[in-house]
Amino acid sequence: MRIIFFLFAFLPFLAFSQNINTVDVKGKKQGQWIKNYKNKKIRYSGQFNEDIPQGIFKYYYKSGELQATKEFFHNGVAAATHFYYKNSKLKASGLYVNEKKDSTWNYYNIGEILILSEEYTNGVLNGTTKTFYDDGKLYEIKNWNNGIEHGKWHQYYMTGQLKMTTSYENGLNDGDYIYYYPNGNIDFKGKYKNGLRVGEWMYFNKEGKQDTIIKHNEKR
Repeated sequence: MRIIFFLFAFLPFLAFSQNINTVDVKGKKQGQWIKNYKNKKIRYSGQFNEDIPQGIFKYYYKSGELQATKEFFHNGVAAATHFYYKNSKLKASGLYVNEKKDSTWNYYNIGEILILSEEYTNGVLNGTTKTFYDDGKLYEIKNWNNGIEHGKWHQYYMTGQLKMTTSYENGLNDGDYIYYYPNGNIDFKGKYKNGLRVGEWMYFNKEGKQDTIIKHNEKR
């Protein structure tokens, strides 16, 4: 009787084990998958249907804490993703499309304060990038076009005062460049053309009085 009871008790475990990490005759993943680290702790778990990930996948650190979640949709093409610190606080969030970053990605410090926001298209920076101080105040705004710096670029002091303003054209500094003192007065200013300083660059003291002028030759 004890032997029969043991067999019946073991059967559910055996059936469960056989339904994990299944590959069909065509070599496609089916059903629940659980992969482990060498230390036997779970690396990730999730469901497949015809080799396509379905629903929520969970990923773990080697020490066992939740590292990330991916919620798949559009037949496994897209995945809303969240990364976590080991203390379970949010580290980053964004969207993967065809395993490449897409749309807006946000990154947080250990205090869950936003420190970086980026816009992607097909895995490439495309749009506006915003960088923040650790307390959440805006530090920098930069624009990108297909992975290349293009458009306005601004930096700010922690007080919110504008620190620097310039622009890029196809990856090269181009146009006015102005750098400010924390009190709002201009420190120095000039122009860039194709990544090179050109014309007169003027320098000022903190009180706003012009100090020095340096002339740059365009033909170098």
